[in-house]
Amino acid sequence: MFETVLVTEPEFNKAEDIFRNVSDMNCEPVPVEEKTLADMAVTYNSRTVIVGVTPYRGPLYEALGKAGGALIARFGVGHDNIDKILARQHNIIITNTPGVLDISVAEHTVWLMGCLSRHIARLDARFRTGQFITQTGMELRGKTLGILGFGNIGRRVAAMAHFGFGMRVIAADSRPLSAVLAASEKNEAEFLTKNGLDLYTDNVKQVFHQSDILSIHLPSNANTRRFVDTTKLSWLKPNAMLVNTARGEILDEEALYDALSSCQLAGAALDVFTVEPYKPVSPEKDLRRLDNIVLTPHSGSNTQEANARMATACLNNVRHFFAGRLEQLTRVNLTTI
Repeated sequence: MFETVLVTEPEFNKAEDIFRNVSDMNCEPVPVEEKTLADMAVTYNSRTVIVGVTPYRGPLYEALGKAGGALIARFGVGHDNIDKILARQHNIIITNTPGVLDISVAEHTVWLMGCLSRHIARLDARFRTGQFITQTGMELRGKTLGILGFGNIGRRVAAMAHFGFGMRVIAADSRPLSAVLAASEKNEAEFLTKNGLDLYTDNVKQVFHQSDILSIHLPSNANTRRFVDTTKLSWLKPNAMLVNTARGEILDEEALYDALSSCQLAGAALDVFTVEPYKPVSPEKDLRRLDNIVLTPHSGSNTQEANARMATACLNNVRHFFAGRLEQLTRVNLTTI
């Protein structure tokens, strides 16, 4: 008799063929709402659930805790929607799917840069209201792209921008260059050349000052929440643009509204938000009212290819869990909160 794995409906629908055709377990689509999900975990006597970005703050952990050992497999990378303290208290392992969505998010970042630089969203909106009016854009070639956070996605964006568009790319990360070189086993020149970089630094202010476009790729943690605030936004050039495809809470949305509405910044593009689905932090500073911002509903990783890879990675984690191969799980550290 196969065990039942509960999969929240949005994630199930993204990779339905994979979930329906799995042969060694029963994958059951379930609503994302926590109380219903918790009740179904008890009904199906399930030890494993696959979830998306919906926050879970109580009943789910109590329900899974009754199994005496359970797994929440995150369909994606970020896991700030999971309560690590409750997971640890109820003997629940958390996994995620690092690496499988890097290409999709990096490409989405580049498309947002292009949308900003050529006013695609604004021109499309005007066209649909009968205004056949063009607007002068800018080429990406020769412009300086600042990468804030040089992990796997940041590196892919850097390569696409430099080798694909001829942009000058600079990157800031908390890791000093010496540590990065030691990990990569390359000298500085090789590291910069391979990644299409003109500069790598741990001096964040330097990157803000030089960027024509700043792209955020930081992880979400206690040190990065509202990291990009009023002060740091003031470091950008008056005609600079900003893109965030990382996590919404890294950016102070009220400060961004002020910068855009006062034309301190030329434009911004966001795929992630402090509250999702989007609700303005302050009702009087609703980003949707501005015409110099492009907004997409956390869609960066939502491609057919990335969804298939995420589903496969989640199911592999479930298999390892069922088999007791805990050392093979792509496990989220619950001791660092």
